[in-house]
Amino acid sequence: MRKDEGKRNVFLETILAIAISVVYMLVVIYYIPELMFLYPVYFIILGIRHGINYNVTGLLISALIIGMVVDMVFAISIIIAFAPLSIVLNYTIERRRKSLEIISSSTLLLFISFLIIMIVMKGVTGISLINQLEERLAQLLDGQMNALKNMDLSSYEMLKIGDGLEGIVQYTILIMPSIMIIFSLAIAYINYLISVLILRRWGYGIVSIPRFSRLQLPSNILLGTGIMFIGAFILKGLKLFYYETILLNITVLIFFIFFIQGLSVVDYKLIAMKFPIFLRGIIIILLMVLLPFGWIISIIGLLDVIIDFRKLGRTT
Repeated sequence: MRKDEGKRNVFLETILAIAISVVYMLVVIYYIPELMFLYPVYFIILGIRHGINYNVTGLLISALIIGMVVDMVFAISIIIAFAPLSIVLNYTIERRRKSLEIISSSTLLLFISFLIIMIVMKGVTGISLINQLEERLAQLLDGQMNALKNMDLSSYEMLKIGDGLEGIVQYTILIMPSIMIIFSLAIAYINYLISVLILRRWGYGIVSIPRFSRLQLPSNILLGTGIMFIGAFILKGLKLFYYETILLNITVLIFFIFFIQGLSVVDYKLIAMKFPIFLRGIIIILLMVLLPFGWIISIIGLLDVIIDFRKLGRTT
């Protein structure tokens, strides 16, 4: 009798997770699409509580219901994007993998999922997401130029500003692969963080995520960085395909990695100086927004890997 009651409770919890996820997704689609990335959290928690089969089944049923209400192509995109992420986070959290392993594996899988979505979308609808982005950026550029026409600027100044804005558009298109990787990292980390926090709140002994102030890149990151740059320069020397774009994206990714490490060092020092959390948050956000400080923060991150300012010990 107790076993039947347990099965009934699991069934009801699964139905509840499906219902909440469907309502949540319908709300964010029409009002706050920026929060769509939190969709897998319900199923990660469900899977860790009752088994990965419930995770997969619940997500598939939820996505199909959303597809019947909105669009089946959209439902397929949801499944491709979030099912692999949900499964890998479920699997790695349940087996108590290290945080770095969990985040890196889920980021890679999510990035691959986004590439598959782009291929599927182009095959099904004939629409290239990259071309759509390029058109959108071109529209924004035209809007900016029209706004500048109302200002008292000379033709030379208009030309210089136009060239600069056009350069930014072209640069953004070129670094789209690295932007997608960074975007995948952010989504994977936030889903991991929220899932773990909720599970720990419910009494599950999940290994805690290290605080941001104690974030530390593995010591072999310098070797990996060197190998990537050497590979890019070999492509350049052999004059093979898109070597400039590859080198640019590697540079952006390396800059971002050490930038995050540098922010972690800054946060650690602010904590040591007993700054309140609110003020620490403001300082970190300002450092993220004020681009001139970017290279300084990245250099701090690089030096921390070499010198270990915080004396946290080396990781591999």
